Amino acid sequence: MMDDTGQGAVVLAVALRDAHFRLKQLARAWEERTPVGTARGRESLGPLWQYSDDPDGATYTDGHLLGLAGNRTVVFELSVSFRTSGTDMLAGVSVEDDVGSVAELLSTGPEEFPRSTDHLVIEIGRCLDRMEQLDLSDVVR
Repeated sequence: MMDDTGQGAVVLAVALRDAHFRLKQLARAWEERTPVGTARGRESLGPLWQYSDDPDGATYTDGHLLGLAGNRTVVFELSVSFRTSGTDMLAGVSVEDDVGSVAELLSTGPEEFPRSTDHLVIEIGRCLDRMEQLDLSDVVR
């Protein structure tokens, strides 16, 4: 996934930074679209790196929570799992209520492991594009 020049690491770092701000803007935009008095605020979920005891893996997670009336929360999340066997990613939007019920509105990612840093960056962009196109108007009422 990385080249000898380190350019792949720079490209990925910039893509993850850009994804962070796109997620933040997405949550902010939906908060601004909610009817007056129905939003309970936003909370950041990251960015967060998690490392396991498995030496060949790490997971990057980022996202935002948007609190709504009726004790509902919209979760915007991006997760990238780095493993020597392949890098996988998932972007999703879900709604949770105060009793733990979850309704998944969008769960998207590439069908195959991205073959290179450039392919991963493209897939991150595609997933965020799908999140931005999602119509949440029925949810935020």
